[in-house]
Amino acid sequence: MFSPRITLKQVAQQADVHISTAWRALKNDTYVEPAKRARIRAIAKELGYTPDPMLTALSNYRRKHQPQVFQSTLAWINNFPVRREGRELGNILGYHEGAQRFATQMGFKLEEFWLAEPGMTPRRAREVLLARGIRGLVFPPQPLSGTELTFDVEPFAAVTIGYSLTTPRLHVVGNHQHNATLQALRELAQLGHRRIGMVSATETMRRANHSFESPYHFFQAVQSESHRVPLFAVPGRDEPKNIAAARDAFIAWYKLHKPTAIISHVSEIRIWLEALGHKVPGDVSLATLSRVFDPDWSGIDQQEEQIGMRAVELLVSLFQNGERGAPGTPLRMLIEGRWCEGDTTRRLGPPATDLLAKIS
Repeated sequence: MFSPRITLKQVAQQADVHISTAWRALKNDTYVEPAKRARIRAIAKELGYTPDPMLTALSNYRRKHQPQVFQSTLAWINNFPVRREGRELGNILGYHEGAQRFATQMGFKLEEFWLAEPGMTPRRAREVLLARGIRGLVFPPQPLSGTELTFDVEPFAAVTIGYSLTTPRLHVVGNHQHNATLQALRELAQLGHRRIGMVSATETMRRANHSFESPYHFFQAVQSESHRVPLFAVPGRDEPKNIAAARDAFIAWYKLHKPTAIISHVSEIRIWLEALGHKVPGDVSLATLSRVFDPDWSGIDQQEEQIGMRAVELLVSLFQNGERGAPGTPLRMLIEGRWCEGDTTRRLGPPATDLLAKIS
């Protein structure tokens, strides 16, 4: 015998609430006070209520194919000490443009919220966001790796872009940086390069959770010893003072190891090499892992706008499913980059097929 499906309307009647309140409570929406939410959820469990998957699928289909009306506001949390820095950096600008576009498509408004505003504290920020009815937060990359915020995200759906925010521990959307380095190494090996070096600032590597350099160390491990080139690390952040201080050490590294190609996050190495009389790509090929900073170079387009779009897509999904606070098991949504040819690489010889076999 079939048992009739328990409906949301029946749950609402049993709980003596409006059907919309029951729907919000079962989505774990913080608009419904905690005690009432818990009571409604307990009643639904006792009655054996489960959502109808066909109705859910139909609702999702209609939401995607109908013009969107305003639903709510989402907050873009800028934690940079200087507000414009959190707006104007090339990669963050791309993330924001993608996030803004997707939010608008889904009927949400995306507003910037600056945590370093005078008089602002984490507690005050939480109160202001709740008072304005904002329940969804996007944390773009932070000023420094390992950033810990004493920000109570329990009432909010929240995601972060990249790994620089370590507390609270949230779902992450970002570029698949491990694959980006592997792709760059493979492209250079296809061009016949074997002696491939890498240059990056230590802060850049930490911000990426060491995803950039890990494949490079693997690549060197499978190389013949005569072709191995150690990574050149600029201490600290990728900023003018630190970069300038590393110039002489970089030149010594280049002269000692003589790489025919270099994967780099440091734009200045091209200037240094050309000042020494080395032609790019005539004498050495250069590849970047983020073309947003070096658009003329060959290298990886990290697809920043796609990352921003997918971050908001995940956030909206969490918001609509009633998932709030720091998750017990954070997700990692990784967006593949694309190799793009620029004017900084050339063919050195036939593909290094034996090397390609080891890193494929």
